Amino acid sequence: MENEVLVISPNWLGDAVMAMPAVKQLELASPAGTRIVILAKRAVAGLWRMHTSVSEVVELAGGNKATFAMARTLRKRGFKQVYIFPNSFRSALIPFLARIPRRRGTVIHARALMVNDGVRFDKGFDNKHQAIEYLKLVNAPLDSDLSNTGFAPEAAELPEEFASKVSSSTCVAIIPGAARGDSKRWPFYAEAAKLMLTKNPELKFFICGSPNEAPLCEQVANDIGADSATSLAGKTNLAQFATVLRKVKLVLCNDSGGMHLASASGTPVVAMYGLTSPVKTGPLGSNAIVIQPKGVKGARAISRDSAEAIAVLRSISAEQVAEAALNALAN
Repeated sequence: MENEVLVISPNWLGDAVMAMPAVKQLELASPAGTRIVILAKRAVAGLWRMHTSVSEVVELAGGNKATFAMARTLRKRGFKQVYIFPNSFRSALIPFLARIPRRRGTVIHARALMVNDGVRFDKGFDNKHQAIEYLKLVNAPLDSDLSNTGFAPEAAELPEEFASKVSSSTCVAIIPGAARGDSKRWPFYAEAAKLMLTKNPELKFFICGSPNEAPLCEQVANDIGADSATSLAGKTNLAQFATVLRKVKLVLCNDSGGMHLASASGTPVVAMYGLTSPVKTGPLGSNAIVIQPKGVKGARAISRDSAEAIAVLRSISAEQVAEAALNALAN
């Protein structure tokens, strides 16, 4: 269709959230009636279904067979323009094979053969948020409001076992995991929660994470105590997870996809950063407190088991986080 635009989503939850302001700006700049279609892996497809600018989400399966099948499907759709957010070879190959005439994305590796509207980021982007890179990819003004994400999930029905509990003004969510492993995981959530309970015994903590993070979340909940903490890891889908984050009064988290989801939901967050850079990947919402030791020079990417990153995170004390969290709850 002539009035359809294809956007290929980043593959990680946090990256997809950071791409949302660009999709919102793309909608605002497009002619009336333009349909924005998102091509996304299943892990983030549900996220885009909660975005106000998106007309349709097409799920992309893994594997070479799915790559060629999707290219054939998109070719039949007759897209004229695609914006390629990921830097991967596959994300550029699919629209190339689909013969989409205008293919805009970064020019790296062998992608120069497949991207005919190439984007390069000069050193000036080293100190700009990753969300601004996505703005450039869709030709949006780089000073666009990053808090205008277009993310507006409807309240999802929560499992009965904890639905009635996640409604109090004393509820705090803790997201102790991070996809990059220990190099992005602050280890003292239980200690901080127990310090908070000494000041406010009415607080209730919900420990959130993916099914793979269930052991970590259960451990944090057990360390806090059954009377005050409940693990929800693996018990919610993405829409329910977003609902929990919107219902609680505060979220404690690492630099993670969950942090970005909470911030986009409008909930205040206290986020712990080690070696990653809040300048590049900080929360987009206005109600965010970032805690990072002084003098740390953040990097864009670090290894999963970086001893230096783990040490930096461990230098953030439970007392420091508890104080910041209690102050946020008081405001």
